[in-house]
Amino acid sequence: MQETIVLIVDDLMFLPRLENALRQLGYQPLVATNETDLSRALFTAPVLVIIDLFSQNFNWERLVRFVKGPGKKAVHVPTLGFGPHVDLELRERALAAGCNAVVGRGAIASQLPHLVEKHKWVIDTGRCQDTPPPLLLEGIRLFNQGDYFECHEIIEDAWNEEKDPVRVMYQGILQIGVACYHVEKKNWRGAMKVLERGIPKAGRFAPSCMGIDIARLLADAETIRQELLRLGPNWQGEFNPQLFPTIQFLPGEGN
Repeated sequence: MQETIVLIVDDLMFLPRLENALRQLGYQPLVATNETDLSRALFTAPVLVIIDLFSQNFNWERLVRFVKGPGKKAVHVPTLGFGPHVDLELRERALAAGCNAVVGRGAIASQLPHLVEKHKWVIDTGRCQDTPPPLLLEGIRLFNQGDYFECHEIIEDAWNEEKDPVRVMYQGILQIGVACYHVEKKNWRGAMKVLERGIPKAGRFAPSCMGIDIARLLADAETIRQELLRLGPNWQGEFNPQLFPTIQFLPGEGN
């Protein structure tokens, strides 16, 4: 699954260079210069946000806090700010707003591969060796019973209790379950929207984490998505219940 990097950049001369460079490195760049677009971009579980601190066309401090503020769901995503040159006052403002690091524009242009590898979010594989917490296990049990509404409530509690980025996996599982709930209610648009949010989040932890077979869950979720695409947005008929996934644990893992 291709990793995404969010660009909060509106310089029409510099932006295409950044986009092309990121594509050549194998990333999918997503441009967002307002809260609505930024919210959508964050649904893709990006590994990095790069923001132009010298733009006069958006409030960069507000957008940084939109990502990194207390309680924000994307607070784990590193944010790399850049300015026209070394400006200590600007740097301090950016760090205070929530940027993880600040560099000059020249560094972004000449050292992008190094900066991306240095600052991007990398999954803590150590946490994936942990045993699933009881709330997550209970949520998975409800998911597998097809009780998607209660599953949402329980896994959301698990998500709220978890402070490390592995909580993104919880959210991905939760959203795939919510998509199944929408399918049952024949809410095509709701199901598609939540699948498109949940699949990339869970996908960051593939092929497995905490003993959960994430790769299989992703394949099953993609099967549902493809079937919905085949049925189309005006579908109001039946849906093959055999397509609803069951979350599996790898041999010797889970309960």
